[in-house]
Amino acid sequence: MTDRALRYTVSFDLARHLVCVELTVEGPLQEPLVLQMPAWTPGSYLVREYARHVQELWAFVVDDSKPDGVGSVIAARKTDKDTWVIAHGGAQTIRVIYAVYAHELTVRTNHVCESHGYFNGAATFLRPIEDGDPWDALPITLSIEKPSPTWQIATGLKRAEGRGESVFVARDFHELVDCPVDVGVHERHEFVVDHKPHALVIWGSPARFDRERLLRDMTKIVQTESALFGGLPYDNYLFLLHLSPGARGGLEHDNSTSLLLSPDVFETESGYEDLLSLIAHEFFHLWQVRRTRPAGLRPYDYRRENYTRMLWLFEGGTSYYDWLLLRRTALVSPKKYLEHLASEIARLEDTPGRFLQSLEESSFDAWIKLYRPDEHSVNSTVSYYLKGEVVCALLDLEIRKRSDGKRSFDDLLGYLWREHGSQQLGVPEDSIEAVIARATDVDVSDLIDTMVRGRGPLAYDQTLADHGLELRAKPGKGASLGVRIRTHDGRVLLSSVLRDSAAERAGLAPGDEVIAIDGRRVDDSGLRRRLEARKPGEIIEVLYARREAIGRCSVTLAESAPEGYELRVLERASEQERARGAQWLGPDAEAFFAKKSTEGPAQ
Repeated sequence: MTDRALRYTVSFDLARHLVCVELTVEGPLQEPLVLQMPAWTPGSYLVREYARHVQELWAFVVDDSKPDGVGSVIAARKTDKDTWVIAHGGAQTIRVIYAVYAHELTVRTNHVCESHGYFNGAATFLRPIEDGDPWDALPITLSIEKPSPTWQIATGLKRAEGRGESVFVARDFHELVDCPVDVGVHERHEFVVDHKPHALVIWGSPARFDRERLLRDMTKIVQTESALFGGLPYDNYLFLLHLSPGARGGLEHDNSTSLLLSPDVFETESGYEDLLSLIAHEFFHLWQVRRTRPAGLRPYDYRRENYTRMLWLFEGGTSYYDWLLLRRTALVSPKKYLEHLASEIARLEDTPGRFLQSLEESSFDAWIKLYRPDEHSVNSTVSYYLKGEVVCALLDLEIRKRSDGKRSFDDLLGYLWREHGSQQLGVPEDSIEAVIARATDVDVSDLIDTMVRGRGPLAYDQTLADHGLELRAKPGKGASLGVRIRTHDGRVLLSSVLRDSAAERAGLAPGDEVIAIDGRRVDDSGLRRRLEARKPGEIIEVLYARREAIGRCSVTLAESAPEGYELRVLERASEQERARGAQWLGPDAEAFFAKKSTEGPAQ
């Protein structure tokens, strides 16, 4: 069916926040023509029902004998939530026009406003569906009509030769879905790594930031990751950075990434480090997730959930490497990296759900749990990003120790890329310990059973001590209710009640408003002060409101959770253990481990 063709033309209605799409399908066509909208986009594991934003869909026969090429209008009948059926009576060319509402600024949706039009393929394009006939494999042409001649187009798609700056080609529907497009008022910067061009395109630029520093640091990140995997698997690369107050997100693609952050990330060093870690994370996905994938994600099925039990390795492992790569490039100090890892451990230890859901279960249930948190999520689930990061760190340290420093997690990543990613073969779902053994000559099956498939507490102490480190909890103050709170119009509301907490035992529930303690009204800061002044075992009287009804209960306070954790150089660590830690933490780490520990964080 080489004479078949798919052509899309995209324009924008800025005032109505619409992406306007014209799809031309050239036959021979099956009767009827079936069009379907993807339900999710790779890299974001939630069925998002993109078809809900489609409006004003019309179909007609293309008639070249008429001046405008428009023939008879034909009926388009919707048969389910994301599918349209067009009975065309044997026509050879059909044109379909429709609009997509676009007013959600995330990395996985569409956003149209007065200064840009941004769209993702999965959230925008209907595609023909025929049993046994791979329309998805057909080359595609995309034409873009800019609202203003001064606006720029940023995308990873290739321009069609000889057809100007606004016509692009995709080798198939998968590439079209994989290449987001931003048309608008941009700030563009370019740099070269390994003789390949890279571009940073910014929409919503802040008034000032150190552009030279950012490009220099991005170059270091790209160089370091290229060296880790043995080269860059693309011809050119686009970093598309959207800046919007309070926003954060990232989504990986084969030769581009969409990044979303608040403009104030440039105002503090911690904000800037967060930007660099996000860049390192999404770029790392070039290999892990985009090309090297679990078997459950190969090939993609855009209509339904694609199940895998390995997101802990592919997403959590990437979370482990984003800050570790900042350490290897010397963009953060050993002390700063350990502070970050300790803060991640603190967040994990403050999640009761880690005892109810394993990492494999968390990965499998991503579609119904991670992206749909509620007041009970902290008690029943654990993030495969968060726990996956910590577990991958512990696995890396154990591989280093068990191989006497000859192997590391790097060897696993290289093996996965060579044997699976570069060969377009899925990584087996149920035998990761065997894969690790082949990659590193190290058996970690005991750790996979306990840390990945099990639900018990993680054993940090010995693994860290073997690398010259210790984990210390910072004692909490006063006593604890065991709740998480939010404020609204000055009211103190319980957003979550932690499992097995003092509040749960007393009968308090999410959504309750705490009005007073021991007869005295409280606000957010007042509640914290009162609890800090109490001791575990003391009883307090809580006045609360639930669905407008006033209630009272007695609460026996519990011991406060640690205020956080710190990773320190272990005072009694041997030279060999310190050397292991220094090898892990990379540049300048020898001096860090050589220093004597003092009270407080490691120096």
